[in-house]
Amino acid sequence: MTSTTSQRPSHYLAEEKQVTSRLVATLQQEQTLLSGNGDADEIPKVINEKALIIAEMARLADQRYRLLSAAGFHASENGMQSWLDQHGAAADKGLWNELFELAQTARELNRVNGTLVGRQMAINQNALKILQGRSGGGSLYGPDGSASVSTTGRPLGIG
Repeated sequence: MTSTTSQRPSHYLAEEKQVTSRLVATLQQEQTLLSGNGDADEIPKVINEKALIIAEMARLADQRYRLLSAAGFHASENGMQSWLDQHGAAADKGLWNELFELAQTARELNRVNGTLVGRQMAINQNALKILQGRSGGGSLYGPDGSASVSTTGRPLGIG
């Protein structure tokens, strides 16, 4: 491998684009599972895969930031844009734009997935309240071990 100082900050853009594409696909898979389409038991596997991809993205961005710093530019997306404006080839600029668009797609997918998780948590909380007789989180059993479900509604039937 060439020394870090002789590499261009655009050196890893194609790899970053490929990894970001994997993230988008994983987020789409997660969204499908969170929407109730598919095997919910797969969600932990998808979350683990997402974490691995994000770690890889961070590693690649860190390498880009080091190359930018070595070239005298700010280690940020703005620094990369400045470097591209001054030194980037047309292919580098194209990759950077594609990477940016993929990152925007991933950000939106992640936002929607967060909404789906929040909605599912609210459903689960309501189900727990119903199971607990709307007691605000109390136990279903009293201190003596007997059932202690209190209800506040009308009886379901007359016996």
